Amino acid sequence: MIILGNPHFATAMQLAGISNSRRIRSREEGLKALHGVPKDELILANTSIAKMLPELGEYKNVVTVPDSSSGFGSIDDLKQIVKNAVGMEIEV
Repeated sequence: MIILGNPHFATAMQLAGISNSRRIRSREEGLKALHGVPKDELILANTSIAKMLPELGEYKNVVTVPDSSSGFGSIDDLKQIVKNAVGMEIEV
């Protein structure tokens, strides 16, 4: 799993134990982060990053999440988004 997020989100994911969290500030950083990522890798990306990188459409398992925590009621909301996208529960 790889996280492509704004600096706040990527840092939060690193603190939660997901070491492959990339802070994306520009399209160039996003393209560099995608280089070499397998097409079937689970990618969790902020909505703004997904809009910045239309290349994410080439990947099979992309889950987009809101840019701010106000888009979530709880961590269970994030778990449900991931479960709906990949068809199984993944511990986040």
